[in-house]
Amino acid sequence: MTKKFYLLFICLLTISICANAQFGKLKGMLGGKKDTAQKSQTDTTNKVEKEKPGGSFFSKAITKLAKASSGLVMSATGALITTADLSQVTPMVYSSVNMYPASVGTAEMGFYNGWKSGGNLTTLFFTQKAKMGVAKIDGTVTINGQPADYASTGVYTTFSNNDGKPAVISITTKNGQKANFTVPMSPATVKIKTINGQAGDNISADLTQDMVIEFEKLPGAENVPMRANIVITQIGIRGFFNVANFKGTDKLVIPAAAFRNINITPGGKALFSFKNCYISIDRVQPVKTTNVSGAFAPIEFSAVAQDGRYITLTKEPVLNTGLTAKGEEKFSNGEVEYNFFKPNAFLSRPFAQIKNVGVMSFAVRGTTYVKGPSSSSSSSYSVGSTTYTTTTTTETWAQFPSVSQSVWDGLLDKLYAEFTATGAQELGASVVPVNNVTSSAAYQDLQPFTKDDETTSVSFFHSYQDTKMLSAFIPIAEGFSSNSANVRLLKQSGTEALMKFTFDMQIAIEKGKPVMIPKLAFEMVGGKNGDTFDTKFCTANIVGKGVRYPAGTITVADMQNIIRDADLLAAFRKGLQEIKNKEKQNGDYEIVWALQ
Repeated sequence: MTKKFYLLFICLLTISICANAQFGKLKGMLGGKKDTAQKSQTDTTNKVEKEKPGGSFFSKAITKLAKASSGLVMSATGALITTADLSQVTPMVYSSVNMYPASVGTAEMGFYNGWKSGGNLTTLFFTQKAKMGVAKIDGTVTINGQPADYASTGVYTTFSNNDGKPAVISITTKNGQKANFTVPMSPATVKIKTINGQAGDNISADLTQDMVIEFEKLPGAENVPMRANIVITQIGIRGFFNVANFKGTDKLVIPAAAFRNINITPGGKALFSFKNCYISIDRVQPVKTTNVSGAFAPIEFSAVAQDGRYITLTKEPVLNTGLTAKGEEKFSNGEVEYNFFKPNAFLSRPFAQIKNVGVMSFAVRGTTYVKGPSSSSSSSYSVGSTTYTTTTTTETWAQFPSVSQSVWDGLLDKLYAEFTATGAQELGASVVPVNNVTSSAAYQDLQPFTKDDETTSVSFFHSYQDTKMLSAFIPIAEGFSSNSANVRLLKQSGTEALMKFTFDMQIAIEKGKPVMIPKLAFEMVGGKNGDTFDTKFCTANIVGKGVRYPAGTITVADMQNIIRDADLLAAFRKGLQEIKNKEKQNGDYEIVWALQ
């Protein structure tokens, strides 16, 4: 867990839940002034503004709101618990040496007390073991013999001098449980010598060109993997964003392609700014906690050493916001729309990396009945001089017939064979047996976080063989650690990519007639970029026009017609071909991933 991800986690989880509406209110309270991000993107007069920790007033306001409200919001939703039972939590740790100066003014500084420029930061993050969420310890947490600073959402921190000494952690809960371990600081160091041949603090750079960074030669450090980060202000909030990961070296060349693919979703130029640019270079070394006793086993984490410089930009990159391939295909049963998306090159690997591909989930699900429009009719009759009117309302319902398990199994067999073969053919890869994935230890570890197959009077859900629908809300440690579930699953199944297929059948009434609307959601995940971020080769949504279905017994052949497998398959193939070509035409993906 890096400090960058912690800020991202807090801001996204807290602000997205409780403060989306507050952005407009806060800007209003601040006088409704135009954000500085709306100024020229090629401003070469970016004089460094010496800010206090936390950045601008608006950034501080958002950070203060997030910090103050995060604990309350997360407690109310169960995302934050307080526990004295260490078996309920999974600790994640982080250490960094030579912290960047307070003048950089990132929002994350507002989450920490006692920021120490040039010092060391030790972070201890308690996540819930059984579900997505974090935990506060009901007891004491000390770092180097002093109470750790609690940052409101399961995170404990402390700053110390950059003297190479490790951090000693001691945890004691109110019911007497204990855990002790030592967090090493990075054994490597990094010291920037020049950037594009320029030394000192008066450095200028054009981010549409390659950047060359030379480092002081420090024996042993040249073999430690590296990561480049840059400060960007987005929606008024200033923070670090990853540029790329690299092999260890004493002379680093950051290609212009990496600056085009920074790990950020820009959302339009008016929403982000490179003003007061600061670039940081990390050496990232995997290490384990030592001197372990008590509740926790040794913890693997990334120890970071860093150094950075302010840079005056002469030109800024045009960011890759991701690639899209979409269209509409005409068939005898009606049109089918497809929409494929490939994230930028930081979050998406090139398709050429795929040699073997597996399937981690393959399911069909849907609704079985729907209420249509109601119709009314009136009639009148008279008794003496009084006229009476009666109104009759008729409700319309569409019901999908009961389908035997053997038919569902037969349909899934057909769909699995067709779609995996097409995917493998277009990717130039081999599909490993599904058992390679489902029988792996990593897949079994995910079993508690799956959605079981079930059939009820209003819905159906069936999966292929032993595949499961995996919940999006798995524990944080399973999703974001360097040894996450996906990383283990790829390794244990012998694959470079894992596919997910979800076929949805939505019953509807069109022109007074019942139909089934077929949909396919597709996702293909890859290995991590660096130690934190998961990657996706692409995602896709394919939707076909609804078709009628028989009223009586339904066979496998009927189900293939209802779900329009041949039409969806053709659209799947076409979209996959197009997104591959878009990647090839872009050219950045191979460049960025050749750096590691």
